[in-house]
Amino acid sequence: MLKFERILRPVDEKIWALLVFDEDETSATLRAALEAQSIETSRATDCRQAARFLEGPNPPHLVFTDAALPDGTWADVLSLASRAQRPVNVIVVSRIVDIRTYLDAIECGALDYIVPPFASSDLAHVVRCAAGNAFQRRNVLVPAA
Repeated sequence: MLKFERILRPVDEKIWALLVFDEDETSATLRAALEAQSIETSRATDCRQAARFLEGPNPPHLVFTDAALPDGTWADVLSLASRAQRPVNVIVVSRIVDIRTYLDAIECGALDYIVPPFASSDLAHVVRCAAGNAFQRRNVLVPAA
């Protein structure tokens, strides 16, 4: 019987996050916090731009999306991410705590829901869990050597 082992994140593969925000303030704050954790970031200002990143062969590992966008909502971004060629985890970012939106987002498949300000330890935990899950789902079981 073959033994299998799980391949984790390749040493040279950096975590890449897409930030989907139409305004600069939250996006800039989140980008700085992520880059301080050595996370590569890109930005889209609406669902249409986000689709370009998510439809390619190497989509981002994580997507942080505003709850409302000029041409859609977090649900539209989640739908785009669910059709990506490789697993992507979505984290919804809201300006206020909204229990209904939180529950809807989690029930629909978002990995998390966060509200600024972003404490570095809390954000690090969210990134660690979300990225770990994305890498795990992207890698297949391979026979052990």
